[in-house]
Amino acid sequence: MANYKKITMKDIAEKTGVSISAVSMILNKRHDVSFTEETIKKVFHVANELGYKFKTKEKDDTIRKFHQSRSAKNIVAVFCPNIYNPYYSMIAQSIEAAAYKNNYKTIIMTTFRDKNHEKEMIQDVIDMNVKGIIFTMMPNNFDYVEKIAKTFPIVMIGDKASSSNLDVIETNNYTAGVLLAEHLYELGHRHIAFLTTTINPDISLAMRYQRLQGIENIFKKNSMNENYSVILREQKISPEYERNNLSLEYEVGYNLCQECLENRNLDNITAFIGNNDMVAYGIIDAILKNGYSIPKDFSVCSFDNDFPSRFLPISLTSIEHYMEEKGKKSFETLLQKIQWDESSDENSRYIIRIEYKPTLIIRDSTNKARNK
Repeated sequence: MANYKKITMKDIAEKTGVSISAVSMILNKRHDVSFTEETIKKVFHVANELGYKFKTKEKDDTIRKFHQSRSAKNIVAVFCPNIYNPYYSMIAQSIEAAAYKNNYKTIIMTTFRDKNHEKEMIQDVIDMNVKGIIFTMMPNNFDYVEKIAKTFPIVMIGDKASSSNLDVIETNNYTAGVLLAEHLYELGHRHIAFLTTTINPDISLAMRYQRLQGIENIFKKNSMNENYSVILREQKISPEYERNNLSLEYEVGYNLCQECLENRNLDNITAFIGNNDMVAYGIIDAILKNGYSIPKDFSVCSFDNDFPSRFLPISLTSIEHYMEEKGKKSFETLLQKIQWDESSDENSRYIIRIEYKPTLIIRDSTNKARNK
């Protein structure tokens, strides 16, 4: 008896170069998503060629129904590393609000900073025939995204320090670090700790790195011969860990602060900076649970100025990054690119760059440095 190999969707995906999830949606007649005619034909052609066993015997009718469902849907994809951090959820919500006013819909794609997962999802949404993509962060597959953007509308919310051919809504995170450093220095703080999740100069993590550079350079410049220290404490986070731990940034702030408080060699620290507000909330809880007060014993500050940062009893000093405005502007920019793309080749001549200047919001969590 001859061996019989059952043909699977994975086999079809490998031969067509289309993702398994896209093959599944096409073969299972998903009418709530759209794919290009070329992709649909290719999947069904390879399925027939390999001898895939369809769930229905009316293959031609399946294709016809799929084409009938392919109305011109105004949908854009919004890529976020996660949506439990208020920074990303606020941006995504403001994009959705701007899209709704223009008769567009949004779909949220969470990457958890997984490079392979991000690339697969990019191809998925392009196969679904969305109108464009907004990245709420720097893409992990930056070169790949730049290449796609030559023929497909893409807008990125990123850091001013990055050099790219992408249309970008940007913030100067180096300047943000400078603003916090100057604030703490004026309050008499000379020994501070910067607590962060994974940090390095890679373009996908440029925001954190630029913030730290701004802090370090201000303390170096202002201190001259005066004794000072900017201590870096980092916890590296894998995509798998981020995917399965919703409170990871809070936990990073709490755990790293706890380590600093327990280390007798770090007694001189008078201020903590979190790489974002979520990390800062963990720092605040660690300080309070160890019996210290804020800002009498330690000052705490961070970046983003998300909504909970203004909550009492201890409101958080933070850098305003204009999430709502950036979300709205990113959609308006994408819509402009979509309209150009549908009418002419004008979009190939321009790179749009819109910069929002960071602003320091001083609240209860920072004050003059304590005496040793």
